[in-house]
Amino acid sequence: MSTTDRGLGNAGVFTRASSGLVRSVGTLDTAFYGMMQIGIPYVIFIIAAWVSYPGSSMELATAITIVGSVCLGITYALYSAVYPRSGGEYVFLSRTIHPAYGFVVSFMQVFWQAFYFGVTGAFWAIYGWAPLFTTLGLLTKSQGLTNIGTFFGSNWGIFLSGLVMVLVIGTLLFRGAKIYFTFQRWCVWIALGSIALLIIVLAMTAAGVFDFKSNFDALAGAGAYQNVISTAQSAGTNLNPAFSFGSTMNFLIWPAFSILFAINSVSFSGEIKNVRRGQLIGITAAMVWAGVILIALMFFVRIAVGDQFLLASSSIGSKFPLPIAPWINLLASIATNNPVLTILMNLYVLLLIPYAGGAGALYSSRALMAWGLDGVAPERVSRVSDRFHSPSVAIIVAVVIALIALTIYAFTTLLVTLSGLIGFAVAFCLTSLAAIAFPMLKRDAYEGSPAAMKVFGVP
Repeated sequence: MSTTDRGLGNAGVFTRASSGLVRSVGTLDTAFYGMMQIGIPYVIFIIAAWVSYPGSSMELATAITIVGSVCLGITYALYSAVYPRSGGEYVFLSRTIHPAYGFVVSFMQVFWQAFYFGVTGAFWAIYGWAPLFTTLGLLTKSQGLTNIGTFFGSNWGIFLSGLVMVLVIGTLLFRGAKIYFTFQRWCVWIALGSIALLIIVLAMTAAGVFDFKSNFDALAGAGAYQNVISTAQSAGTNLNPAFSFGSTMNFLIWPAFSILFAINSVSFSGEIKNVRRGQLIGITAAMVWAGVILIALMFFVRIAVGDQFLLASSSIGSKFPLPIAPWINLLASIATNNPVLTILMNLYVLLLIPYAGGAGALYSSRALMAWGLDGVAPERVSRVSDRFHSPSVAIIVAVVIALIALTIYAFTTLLVTLSGLIGFAVAFCLTSLAAIAFPMLKRDAYEGSPAAMKVFGVP
């Protein structure tokens, strides 16, 4: 897997040695990785943010986002076909523009991906284990289960569950891509079954098979459903806004902050069996597939619980009459009033969140390895295990960064408002601009590559 890569200007010509990685990742694995980066469980955030954009359509915003994201996905996929190496944006930009430029842009991605690997460990407790046990406690009237849910929402519960998640995912990555993607594949299949059940339950609730309002009142007290709406209205929340296309366009940032990230499968291009097909199909399929799932969840939860209640419950905060936030998995569980269905519908959150974090760890470790191979970082981080064919040192670095982020997040409030949105957006934009310039800056590389496709003569 050795190759000669050309930089621009003073970068000159340099030869990169074989990385030691092996091509063991299939197209379906790539698509599943994209779905993990998209983070379907984070539809929780998207729906909760809807109240801040009066008159917006979540479904239309997501559909528009899918179209725009696919354009970016095709750009990244074709770029990876030109430079089929692990390392993400760093590989593209260092070969097209300059290694220093590639390093700076890549650094933003690496930091935030490793950061969110750790923070996702906290999310596993906050949005997975805590709601599950608290809901089960409410449905079965078990104070013991409710107490377990409360523990997972505590500082130590968040830290310990996150610690387990980071170490397990880190171990799977350390043991090689084949092992990691095998476990990912099985978890995603089970999670997709859980999501399908969730959508079916919400659709049946919308059709009147389950009665959300009655079950909610039974748990929270007589008239609680209407009280949630009345409380929000008295606080000035508009629960009947007219449709606004402008507000819908503003809302795009929420589904975009999920769907765009399928492009990060380019971080392991050097490990995909058929890079062009794997990335082109894998990235775009993940975006469309996950986007449709998000739209279905948005549509059916609105009808199942009512637009007014959904908007109101997101706006009243601590005044919500149950000891848990009104996430979509909680709402569906209340609708069925069935502990077994509750467990099954929450499986997707418990299974997908760890791999959403793992997706960040995989990206950051491959980029760190690429830096080491090219000499822009210590050579040690590029070392690949002879036994597992994984960048072992880079994975350890990613795990350490994740554990630091997890610890700070669990025991302080320093990171509560910290967001990598701007950093990610800048990296995506700068890479896209480089892709536009690529056919002109590297004409020979472009013309002889699988990316040499033109529409009306335009690359």
